[in-house]
Amino acid sequence: MKRGIRPIVVLTILCVLLPQLTAAARKRRATGASHARSGRRAVPRRPPGPPTLVVPAAASARDVAVSEAARHGLGDLQGAVVAMDPYSGRVLAVLNPYLGLSTAYEPCSVFKIVVAIAGLTEHVVTPDTVYNCAGGCWFWPGHGPINLRRALAVSCNPYFEWVGEQLGYERIQKYAYLLGLGSPTGVNLPGEAAGRIPLSVPLSLVGHVSSHAKGVGTTAIQLAVLMSAVINGGIVFEPQVAGPAGFVPKERWRLPPQVVLGGLTEGFLGAVNEGSAANAFDPDVIVAGKTGTCAGVGWFASYAPADKPEVVTVVFIRPGTGHVASAVAGRMYQYLYKPSSAATTTAGY
Repeated sequence: MKRGIRPIVVLTILCVLLPQLTAAARKRRATGASHARSGRRAVPRRPPGPPTLVVPAAASARDVAVSEAARHGLGDLQGAVVAMDPYSGRVLAVLNPYLGLSTAYEPCSVFKIVVAIAGLTEHVVTPDTVYNCAGGCWFWPGHGPINLRRALAVSCNPYFEWVGEQLGYERIQKYAYLLGLGSPTGVNLPGEAAGRIPLSVPLSLVGHVSSHAKGVGTTAIQLAVLMSAVINGGIVFEPQVAGPAGFVPKERWRLPPQVVLGGLTEGFLGAVNEGSAANAFDPDVIVAGKTGTCAGVGWFASYAPADKPEVVTVVFIRPGTGHVASAVAGRMYQYLYKPSSAATTTAGY
């Protein structure tokens, strides 16, 4: 072959083979990536572990009973339960602390407790103040003329939107902080979330925050402290997981004496007897509380026996509703106060 022809031959061969070699390389890379992806999909996912149950190191028989009631009540549902003595801040049990302490979620309609206390204290409403719910509520026809007690029982959104708009966000924020929201409770367990209270809210959204707690983040332990303060006359405790022997309560602060906490009990009782928490009703166990449903989660902050509270219980369910959360609490209270019926109660629905 002549010297001048050889480079031309080589160049021709390369031009013919190079596209084929490039295509083959691309195919190998695509095949390898496909195998890698299919390999990742082939790895079996670990099933979620059982809920973690935290009880005091020196637990009493009562503490153990409460913890077992929480486990029984929650059943196979994904969620958390916090049980607390409302008069001391002593935590009796925490079921699944990651969801109950370490992660904050919108409290939904449980936040209406804050708006109600703010409205009563700032003389915007009384327990008997009537507002006409003419629609735009979860109950689409509207509840009609309704007072604060009934609005709490049925969780009427327009009522609390109206109250919140009269208050303004600054005053709602003030009472949220006073009741312990937006900051860690100081509980002696690791990984507690602070939650969130928005710094400001546009005027057009104040009603939605008041009825749905949009943008607010709370934990179950914070709501247990809040409900305890409502019951015990205004003491905001630092909750402690500890046995009863030698226990010394820790107060964070006391609500100012002018804060009005009366006028809510009938609404909490109505929620269970005929309202949004009817799943917790039992003729032999008097339960009171407030449900919350929004953003795919459910809450029920409650106490029992309602005439002489011994325990505050906050149930959080994800995914779920306040109706489901109230059913969990109902099973708990039946387990505690009606042991003979616990065996016949269905858990996990």
